[in-house]
Amino acid sequence: MSQEAPPSAHAPIYDGRPWWKQLNRYHWYVFALCSMGWLFDTMDQKIFTASRAYAMKEFMPGASGDDMRTYGGLVTGIFILGWASGGLIFGVIGDKWGRAKTMALTIFVYAFFTGFSAFAQNWWQFGIFRFLTGLGVGGEFAAGAALLAEVMPNSARTKALGMLQALSAVGNVMGAWLFGYGAGLYLYFAGKIGHGDAKFGWRQLYLVGVAPALLAVLVRFGMKEPERWTKAKSDAEKARAQGQEVKMGGIREVFAHPRWRRNAICGMCIAIAGVIGLWSIGFYMPELIGSMIPDVDDATTPKIAAIIDEPELKSQTALVEKLSAGEKQQWSALAAGIQTPEADKNGALSAALSESSRHELKLALNKKKLISDGEILYQFGAFAGMFIFAYAATRFGRRKAFLFAFILAWASVVYVMTQFHKPSNIYYMWPIQGFCMLLPFGGYAIYFPELFPTRLRTTGTGLCYNVGRYVSATGPILLTLLGSALAGKTEMHQFRVAALIVSSCYLIGMAALIWAPETAGQPLPEEERGFAH
Repeated sequence: MSQEAPPSAHAPIYDGRPWWKQLNRYHWYVFALCSMGWLFDTMDQKIFTASRAYAMKEFMPGASGDDMRTYGGLVTGIFILGWASGGLIFGVIGDKWGRAKTMALTIFVYAFFTGFSAFAQNWWQFGIFRFLTGLGVGGEFAAGAALLAEVMPNSARTKALGMLQALSAVGNVMGAWLFGYGAGLYLYFAGKIGHGDAKFGWRQLYLVGVAPALLAVLVRFGMKEPERWTKAKSDAEKARAQGQEVKMGGIREVFAHPRWRRNAICGMCIAIAGVIGLWSIGFYMPELIGSMIPDVDDATTPKIAAIIDEPELKSQTALVEKLSAGEKQQWSALAAGIQTPEADKNGALSAALSESSRHELKLALNKKKLISDGEILYQFGAFAGMFIFAYAATRFGRRKAFLFAFILAWASVVYVMTQFHKPSNIYYMWPIQGFCMLLPFGGYAIYFPELFPTRLRTTGTGLCYNVGRYVSATGPILLTLLGSALAGKTEMHQFRVAALIVSSCYLIGMAALIWAPETAGQPLPEEERGFAH
């Protein structure tokens, strides 16, 4: 297809117009494809985190909730290891082969193995498919962020990259929507409402995740390599012809130079802080809801709903008495879980249910929808947080914006873990937490490409974002192990205490900012010029 030429690598850095008015047709084409690649990437991860508990329940029938959370944490750690490995492997490939080719390949890899995840028969097969999916997911970010950074006009780069990262929240919303509402739409249009054998479960969600493979074709055949990269590759070939050792990409190359080595270490620490917090705590919000609200089986749900809807105490009590022993146990657990004041620990009612108790019980009774609503609200907050980071980074500088973000993220964990006590809290706490915990992520796409020269940009970006994931992969496992070790030893639920302990990871990012370079207002670096510190 015919597109306008990409901008020169030496385009002026200052332009008083809004960033979107600085883009030509080709800029918008690249922005759209890079954004969709990252958007579908995050849709996959949200499908995984939202459906993980249901998958583990199918793989481990009869296992305790703690055991399922432990193995779910293990699979999550395996997925993150794949993500980290893909970021390193495809980061180097992106510098050697080109950004567009690498981006197309990574999209195809994560779409293909997302579909394969639907066919897993046990938890370890599921883990293998998630690892392979993670290879593509991790590689896509480095290639897409570097490509967009090199194609955008200098003065529009920060806002465009901030919007790229913010749009990842749209992918998360799509994943949460598919989890909570897509099943109902599927059944409605398939004409299967009311059929007991109709199912749209977690496996079908992964089959939907194959669709982005079509995007890989558009990237491969409709996008040119950035001028910066083609020039850097040409210069490297000329240097090698003259006997100099100049390589395109390579982890050793990053650590060979003191400046790039320092930048890589700082970037990795900044990524470690945010990724541990998000994957160990933020993406375990469904499990936090599950720790407070017990499951109610499909047969018992309408019977408990009838108790909630009945206005008179006498009639409510009669309906409770009609429940079987197992159903009474579910009713008691539900009432105790949300601390219904009218019910004792055995579910016996001493007064008619108040309007507030009815409201909370109705929310708790439809836990799957509650989780989906919470995930969607979380992502609305996340979008706002990542979008605002770009403006804060432009006005106050990258380092101050990251410091502010880490402080808010830590504070939000403490707030939610200590104050979340009833289902309705989700409707205002989850957007706050999404805003705060995703705030640092608004800076990763902006900052990491600014730390390295063109010949090392995807290697360095992949290194920063994904070596941090190797460390972060221990986070979900540590969280579940801490939770198990603290069971019965604290007044607060052990999951909450474990999350509070793990949230101290934000100190790592704050400490790294002491040595991190300030890149605001600077062009992308090349080896003949440096940053302002």
